[in-house]
Amino acid sequence: MRYVLLIRPEDHLVLGVSWTGCVPDGTGMLTAGDNARLTVLFPPQHVGEECSPPFSDAPLVLAAGTTGASVPGWRGVLAGPSRIVVGVPSGQRIPLTVQGILDAVATVPLVVDLGATAIEIPWRTVLVPGGRMAREVSRSRATPADGALPSAGSLPETSPTAPDGGSAGLAGRGPSRSGDDSVVCRHTGATAPNGVRGLWRTRLVAAEAAEAVTLSDARLSVRVVDHDIANTLDPDFGPDNSLGTPRATRTRLVDETATSPADASRLELSSLGATLHVKGTWAAFEWEQRAVLGRDMLVRTRFEGALYPLGHRAEYLEIVTREFDASTGGAAVLRRIGVLTVLEPVRHPPDDPALRRRFPLGAVEIAQTTFTDLESPNAGGWQFTGLPGVGEQATHFLPTTMAGLPVRFPIRCVTATGVVTFGVPLLFVAEIDLGTGTSLTDPGLAQRLRDDYGTVSVSIAPTPLDLAGAGGRGRGDIHEVHGLTLAGLAEHSPAAGYRAGLTQLDIALPALRVLRGDDRLTSVRLSENYLRDGAADILLEMLPDQARDIDFAGDAARSGGLLTPKYVTDAISRTLGPVNLRALPDPATGLIDPATLFPSDQAALLGFPLRTLVTQLRLPPEITAVPRVGAPPEVHMNWRDIALRSVGTFVAGPGTRLDLTVVATPDRNETRCTVKEFALELPPGPKRVLRLSFAALTFTQRGGAAPEVAVDGLRVEFVGALNLLKELQDLVQLGDTGKMLDVSARGITVRYALPLPPVTAGAFVMRNIALTSAVDIPFDGRPVGFTFGFASRANPFQLAVMMFGGGGYLEMQLDRDGLRRFEAALEFGAFVAVDFVVASGEVHAIGGVRFTLESDGAVTLCGYLRIGGCVEVLGLISVSIELCLSLTYRSERNALVGRATLVIEVDLTLWSDSVEIDSGEWVLAGGAARRPALRDRDTALAQWLEYRAAFAGVGQ
Repeated sequence: MRYVLLIRPEDHLVLGVSWTGCVPDGTGMLTAGDNARLTVLFPPQHVGEECSPPFSDAPLVLAAGTTGASVPGWRGVLAGPSRIVVGVPSGQRIPLTVQGILDAVATVPLVVDLGATAIEIPWRTVLVPGGRMAREVSRSRATPADGALPSAGSLPETSPTAPDGGSAGLAGRGPSRSGDDSVVCRHTGATAPNGVRGLWRTRLVAAEAAEAVTLSDARLSVRVVDHDIANTLDPDFGPDNSLGTPRATRTRLVDETATSPADASRLELSSLGATLHVKGTWAAFEWEQRAVLGRDMLVRTRFEGALYPLGHRAEYLEIVTREFDASTGGAAVLRRIGVLTVLEPVRHPPDDPALRRRFPLGAVEIAQTTFTDLESPNAGGWQFTGLPGVGEQATHFLPTTMAGLPVRFPIRCVTATGVVTFGVPLLFVAEIDLGTGTSLTDPGLAQRLRDDYGTVSVSIAPTPLDLAGAGGRGRGDIHEVHGLTLAGLAEHSPAAGYRAGLTQLDIALPALRVLRGDDRLTSVRLSENYLRDGAADILLEMLPDQARDIDFAGDAARSGGLLTPKYVTDAISRTLGPVNLRALPDPATGLIDPATLFPSDQAALLGFPLRTLVTQLRLPPEITAVPRVGAPPEVHMNWRDIALRSVGTFVAGPGTRLDLTVVATPDRNETRCTVKEFALELPPGPKRVLRLSFAALTFTQRGGAAPEVAVDGLRVEFVGALNLLKELQDLVQLGDTGKMLDVSARGITVRYALPLPPVTAGAFVMRNIALTSAVDIPFDGRPVGFTFGFASRANPFQLAVMMFGGGGYLEMQLDRDGLRRFEAALEFGAFVAVDFVVASGEVHAIGGVRFTLESDGAVTLCGYLRIGGCVEVLGLISVSIELCLSLTYRSERNALVGRATLVIEVDLTLWSDSVEIDSGEWVLAGGAARRPALRDRDTALAQWLEYRAAFAGVGQ
């Protein structure tokens, strides 16, 4: 292969020419052999220039020579060389002159196979004229006025040869073939009257319409070839600036023009660059570009596609124009604007019920349809994906504002229960024809879009939404939604297009807000069972860290007073409200394990754990909020006809049932809890002594009024060891005595007191005898308690035998777990009194013992001696003295302690005073201390000791 360089300074003609299959004959002529070709190599025909947003500053500031001044600058890159390859008929002789070579190029067919004719304009966009091709060269010399095309100049007699015998930069790739005569190549280089020659250029036109073509309509078709070159990475012009014809456009042109070429109304080549007017319109893509002498004047591209994940049809239009910019000193620079337009503002729910369940927000409208002031996706925004049949293509980008923030599309969803509005970023996905479908139906791209988009969370105004969208709504279908998290669906449906799903909802639970004062938001997701089967009852599942406690243990009045439910919810039923997934009815038996639902003893009825008290349980408590138009929801808490069994002191029968009903609205609040047909036997076990039978016990509260407690059919029986008191019980008819009930919001206390007449037998007198008992039924979950006493600490019985006397009491407290407290005391001593009219007095000496047993096993045993007396003279003067000595054993300290207290009181009518001297406790044995410690010292004594200590060292 030989080559020559054609240079003609007067019209700036600079071309490289090489040939294959031609033999020089030594006389300045070439003779074509078989498969002979001529290749004309042009210098770069295009400058890829940096384009920037309107009114933006120049990206560069360059020094203007050595003057110290500066000029604005924009970067650019030169295209590679272009070439035209023609096939020369065998035997044709070609003169090795400029005119001869140009004539030869004009009279032979153009070769358009890959590796042959290749015109790079725009940058890294290789154009090949398509269709029928031929060449025509004007040979006449004329002025521009007569419209004729001038002839070329002469080639030097000899031309240099490439060192390796080849043609520099024109090596072909792969086999090629000649085309047929369909393109005419017209050379222009006219001479003006003043002798100035015009720029040489060659223009391609369609041969079959050669007589009809004009300067503005060459009727030429072109294809873009070589995907690898088109896929070359763009220059790094910065985040806001990009190339006029970016990689996303170039790779798309290779795909689109492969089957449907673009129309070029003008294509001229010259030594200073090409002039191109080209336009192509395809199903979802448009391209228009105008360049003059290698410099872009207009680039317009339009991508049609869809917005992911909502699926609305949209288009992205980008226009690059050359403008004279006064803000940059009048430079003619490329400015870019991008406009995204929503073509399908409203999308209706899909026909597939499974898809509708995943996004139950009805029709989805994008309220704004046009978005400008967008950052160019060509500066790194487009994401490229390998697609079947078309290779790597620009498939999607995230629309971003010039401030660098994702565009938040305003979304409006019209549901059956309310309108939801929010803003959310969306991906623009270009639609690309794949032959068997489009990129919008490609499952591989759908998976990548799902990964790239991830999830987006938005806050919305609190809105009641029907998340099930069913005709017959359950109470748990409508929820107060405060936030949504969207994602694309993995189950891509080509028929339905892109669709979004709700992966998370942030909801309030109005029922808990009203019943428990709990206004926290809960993050939930649609349950998989419901997504598979729209008839499933469990609609929502709480996220793993979002399980909620339904706890009435500290506020029983809100749950019916008698009942304190406490359990954990991690799902929401359409019929029951918050439920526990582990405590749902067993499919085989239809029963719930109460121990699973109520694992804590704080979940109780009358203090008895629900997990052991409830039997044959089929439903958990129902807690729902029923929406009301224009008003807060109506909250219900229901748990009806719950069978109970005997546990400890609670004795159940066949008809023992629990019923709870709570209704709460702004104008109505009512709580009612009833336990029917039960009895309490205290203490538990075979040693019971008291039985209380109830036909019904009902707690009712309406509005802000005080609670009402109704006790129906109360019957009291002393049994066991107290059976001897049955006759006394029948005499006083305790069960019918209303005064024995003490009812309050905290609970019910049933008290009994059996006073007995004094017992006398000669010198023996015993009086103030009473048998007392009480049953305490609290409403805060504490267990039922029973107190039994013989007299009391506050009012002990009294015993006298002549001059000896004393008294005592016995009290015990019991609950479902057994003994809580036992206390007994007995004292006895002597009393001596004298009266001499003017003076009187008494002395006494009494000893006693007191025993106390606490529920934690602590024991206190105390023995004491009280010695004292008093003297009164004429009623004017009295003196009394009391000495108390005690010895106490404390089991919790394992200590034996002693204490002495002396109290002296003097009354002189006009003046009186008393002095108490307390020894404090001496630890006699055990414990941690052995020395006596003073306690409760008189303030005056403490001050005296402090004063004395201040002078203790004086004179030493």
